Amino acid sequence: MSYYSKKNRSSSIGYSRSYSSSSYGSTYGYSTSYRRDRDDYYSGWNWGSFNSFAYDEDDDKDLYIKNHESYFTPRSQEIERKLDWAQNTKKNKDLIKEMARYFYYKMVDDKDYFDSKFDKVDKLTEEEITTFQSKKEFYEGLWDKFVPGITPLEKSLNIFSKLNEVAGKKKEYTTGDLEKCESMVDFHEEVYNDPEYNELLDTNLFSKEYKFDILNRISMIRNLGSEFKVQKEVEDKLAANSSIVAKKIMRDYSQMHNIELYQRLMPNFNIKLLTKDLVVNVPIDRTEHKQKIIILLDFSGSMSTRDKQKWVVAILIDRLRYAMKEEAEVFFSYFVDSPSYMHFTHIYDKKTALEFWQKFSTSPNGGDTKLGEMVNYIKKEITENHKLCNLPIDLSEEQPEILAINDGQTWPVIVAILLCNPFNCWDILIY
Repeated sequence: MSYYSKKNRSSSIGYSRSYSSSSYGSTYGYSTSYRRDRDDYYSGWNWGSFNSFAYDEDDDKDLYIKNHESYFTPRSQEIERKLDWAQNTKKNKDLIKEMARYFYYKMVDDKDYFDSKFDKVDKLTEEEITTFQSKKEFYEGLWDKFVPGITPLEKSLNIFSKLNEVAGKKKEYTTGDLEKCESMVDFHEEVYNDPEYNELLDTNLFSKEYKFDILNRISMIRNLGSEFKVQKEVEDKLAANSSIVAKKIMRDYSQMHNIELYQRLMPNFNIKLLTKDLVVNVPIDRTEHKQKIIILLDFSGSMSTRDKQKWVVAILIDRLRYAMKEEAEVFFSYFVDSPSYMHFTHIYDKKTALEFWQKFSTSPNGGDTKLGEMVNYIKKEITENHKLCNLPIDLSEEQPEILAINDGQTWPVIVAILLCNPFNCWDILIY
């Protein structure tokens, strides 16, 4: 079969590359060689890699979900670009197509989505009946669950990604794998729809490309509960001339004129007055204390893998969200092999958070993981020098939290944490 025949046409677009036994070379753009297709004289002219757009129809007869008349089922060629080479099999592509059809039916709120051939059980084999029942339970279980994604295909790929996470990457998944996946689908809708998360993720090229994976990791971080919770402390002090009023329990009879009038109508008012068990309006001076978070990120080459950086981005995005809402202040620095190289960026509102994230690098390329030295150096800077390296900010009267992200040197870190009081110090090891 000729190179130019229909079955062996090149699928690359943008340039074509040719090699011969006598010489090695490459030609980019349009190939200078073109001729009519031998298989079909009337198929038109072919120019190098820019071949005819004709293609064979996909074989979708084995899909359990019927195609909706208003929906175009994604083609195999489109899905192939979303899968790695090990999972680029017909079984996996058919499963993704089937789920994409299902999510379209869900989008239009139509529960009549199974192929009509399954209505006639007497014409089905025992294996087909068993598979159909399992598929039915799987799709019915997904109906009321939130699945992130804008298009049916995106939702399908997100479930496929969850399937990989639950059952491991396979060339062919069993109905048991699907049932296990459905029971573990628990996407946090508030995380995926959070405006701060989405705005930050769309600002950086890396975080935008792996948005779903990162949001999935943020969901896992939020599940850790109060360990990583950020809270803004509000302190109230009595102030006679303040316009801010708070409801407090009565402490002195001089506050009688501040008693809510409705309480005087209560039959037990006299008893409550004697026991000072009444609510009064008290003028106060309110002071807000934002949580101060010092983040140290390992910039060594071992941190450069894609999976590690997804975790790094998820942790940072979760902290930056609080800075955008002005509930916390973040002081960020990479660290390498010397404390003197630390350079902090102060992030305290939406503008500074977006500016920082636009320039954030997910490609660390050198340095050692000497975190213990870094933490001790920061402690000395704050307690003795009343600054934070390059920032002339005094945190000695605050209670800053140190969040260190790295992939090694656990024992020196533990020692540094013990020496770091009164700071709260968290070390996140990423493997």
